Amino acid sequence: MNLLSYEDVVRASLRIENHIKNTPIISNSQINKILNAQVFFKMDNQQVTNSFKARGAFNAVLAYYQKHSKFPKKIVVQSSGNHAQAVAYVGKKFNIPVLIYMANTVSPYKVKLSRQLGAEVVLCEKRSIANALAEEKQQQGYFFIHPSDNDDVIAGQASCAFEALKEIGEVSAIFAPCGGGGLLAGSYLASQQLSSSAKVIGCEPLFANDASNSLKLGKIVGFEDTPPTIADGARTLKVSPRCFEYLKKITGIIEIPEEKIIHWQKYLTEIFKEKIEPTSALSIAGLELYLQRNFSEQNQKFLIIISGGNIIVEN
Repeated sequence: MNLLSYEDVVRASLRIENHIKNTPIISNSQINKILNAQVFFKMDNQQVTNSFKARGAFNAVLAYYQKHSKFPKKIVVQSSGNHAQAVAYVGKKFNIPVLIYMANTVSPYKVKLSRQLGAEVVLCEKRSIANALAEEKQQQGYFFIHPSDNDDVIAGQASCAFEALKEIGEVSAIFAPCGGGGLLAGSYLASQQLSSSAKVIGCEPLFANDASNSLKLGKIVGFEDTPPTIADGARTLKVSPRCFEYLKKITGIIEIPEEKIIHWQKYLTEIFKEKIEPTSALSIAGLELYLQRNFSEQNQKFLIIISGGNIIVEN
């Protein structure tokens, strides 16, 4: 397997820049004081379709167009939500029919958003069934866009950290959620030139720790069915083989207990006054646990990826 380079990240960023938002970076004095650190949040909850997934979806479809001089006739995906919405949005923009397979455990809100964007959504009993059905559709002429096991998707996701590091400069470490591994792999790729000494640390739910276990065992292991975590964007059954090659190069993965995910999701929502989905809270929860274990790194500069904001906020 040929790994992507920093140049692939640059090309992807240029390819998609007119179709996505260069989302803001914010810092908060209260959080800096709590953690005794300089924390910068890349707010991709403000991205098109309210998640970083739009980056990879646009890059996959536009790269297809560059290669074939035409758009695919129809697209199929399997997703826990944000990837589905992103591809549905791209399909609507370029008038491409989109078929989405989802497990029936996904957020009804995310199903609704995907359908509102014009996609056909089929709910399945298990995530593994959704995965298999989506892959089968390739034989019927569909362009299959895997949410993470796809070079163009990874390069597109890398544009998130790429934008952030270009703006704020070098950091001590980058913290990103880990589901299928695309955002984390992309963050590693972006850091290679823009902050080469930075640690890259994945943040994964303790109850959905397939990536962490895979790194410990040196091989990919996963779940038979959807793991029980509130962080629905990290409910993937296992990391993709392509992303695993990059995960083996990062600093490590921190496992986050559910109570920490819930605490930080509520706190960020309150302090930022905007939608922050539980998966986004993994990154800041990971930094908190990391600094508790590494006192000497307090007062350093850290980049936190806020991956999405697709959640109904209840009053």
